[in-house]
Amino acid sequence: MIIGKIPGLVITASLLALPSISSADDDGVTFGGAVRLNYAWRDYDRQNKDRLGDFELELIRLNMRGTLGEVMLDAEWRRYNDFQAIHHAWVGYRFTDTLHAELGITQVPFGILPYASHSFWFGGTYYMGFEDDHDTGIKLVHALSDWTFHYAFFKNPEYADDSRAGRYSFDLVTSDDQQNSETNQVNVRAARVFRQADDQSTELGVSLQGGRIYNRLTERNGHRWAVAAHLNAERGPWNLQLQGITYSYSPKNPEGVSRDFLQFGAFNSPFLIAARGQVWSANLARAFDIAWGPVTGVTCYNNFTYINPRVDNSANSIQNITGCAISAGGLHSYIDWIAGRNMWFAGGDGIGLAEGSSGRWRSRLNINVGYYF
Repeated sequence: MIIGKIPGLVITASLLALPSISSADDDGVTFGGAVRLNYAWRDYDRQNKDRLGDFELELIRLNMRGTLGEVMLDAEWRRYNDFQAIHHAWVGYRFTDTLHAELGITQVPFGILPYASHSFWFGGTYYMGFEDDHDTGIKLVHALSDWTFHYAFFKNPEYADDSRAGRYSFDLVTSDDQQNSETNQVNVRAARVFRQADDQSTELGVSLQGGRIYNRLTERNGHRWAVAAHLNAERGPWNLQLQGITYSYSPKNPEGVSRDFLQFGAFNSPFLIAARGQVWSANLARAFDIAWGPVTGVTCYNNFTYINPRVDNSANSIQNITGCAISAGGLHSYIDWIAGRNMWFAGGDGIGLAEGSSGRWRSRLNINVGYYF
């Protein structure tokens, strides 16, 4: 059982409907996991370039998923090179064939689901906490014909320890004078799939998110909100994703600490992002059914993200990923060329910053090979 982002899979509108839950006859727990190796060459890292890149073990992953009557279980643990983290861990209950609840660390229902991208390293929305984000709370999922509704309340991120940057999901993290925490978040998402033919469908959706920001120095609550609209269209082997997000963070910082930038973090790496702005995504992918020896499928894509900060002393951030995902039995690989300007993951100092690397284009070649079982 592979749980999570499956290499070589194009996310299409037809896949976004609420999946059927196993019946009582299928009761039981299934275990699975993955082992992944990663090669990275970075044009902004001189020592890495001198070595012609680095190749290393990237991840060991364990999954558990199952049902017991109307009760559902789903969890995933990951071990990276320098930290371990929970990806998700929730217990659910199926009220009807079209309505179920999830309690625990579960995916935040916002924007295109389950992923607003096709590449291994996701789109720029991931690094801002708007893609494949998992928090601790309760969520209801209700499917009505071509409609799917999500309602959720999250008390806090997956870890209550906000100083922990060793996490998978990108959240506000604390250190030094950056002492803002996410709390009491509400999400509402509505999406409808329009089916033009057996292999043609279009999903349109809107998402709302609101919550508080608690500052541990001032002991006061600020607020935050985000709104997203998306399109996810399937045309045979083609998949088009378009999404726009407007967001705002208004923290109650102490005097002398800017309210225009906040500290996010994951993978043991904190960085600053602009507190207000828009995020635009345009992703295109095509799947190919081929038979080249053990290779059974290839999906090629281009994922583009443009981030327009709306604060003083800021600059636009751009990320573009061109690549292909290759499937061969349980072996799945991604080959990605990642280019960015003023983009944290692609050699930038943060997201939306107007200093340091803001005017430079940086890039990296990334090859990830994983065995999923």
